[in-house]
Amino acid sequence: MGSSGEKEKKAEGGGKVAKSDSDAQMKQNKVGLLCYAGFWVTGIIFLVIEKKNRVVRFHAMQALVTFGILQIIWGIASSFGNPLVWGFGLGWGLFSPLLIAGFVVFGIFFTIWWVLWAVLMYRTYHGRMYRVPLFGDLAEKCLAKLDAEK
Repeated sequence: MGSSGEKEKKAEGGGKVAKSDSDAQMKQNKVGLLCYAGFWVTGIIFLVIEKKNRVVRFHAMQALVTFGILQIIWGIASSFGNPLVWGFGLGWGLFSPLLIAGFVVFGIFFTIWWVLWAVLMYRTYHGRMYRVPLFGDLAEKCLAKLDAEK
């Protein structure tokens, strides 16, 4: 404990961090996690609400870009997997190559979507910055343009 009686905690580098600093970091981690909680919708919300914290704004923009693009791909893939759109493969029935391909693509993106969502929330909550390949760089560029307009 410090001379002022303030609780202290050891940092990773061996130094000490005041409790208020660790509380601020924990709050940032929780808000960062919430950026991903509602996929791209909460990304938009936290971009509007948070004006100063660059880390939270990055997570919000990455959630918006990543899950927004995946939502578009998901919508396209699900339309290929819809038997009503393709009329059961024009005579192929449920074994239409387009229908099967649509189900496979839809399943792949469904899995990517949920695993990515869980990983991003877990890593963000634990204070680890993770940039999704392709989407992270795009999010950074979009955030830089958004901040430059202010």
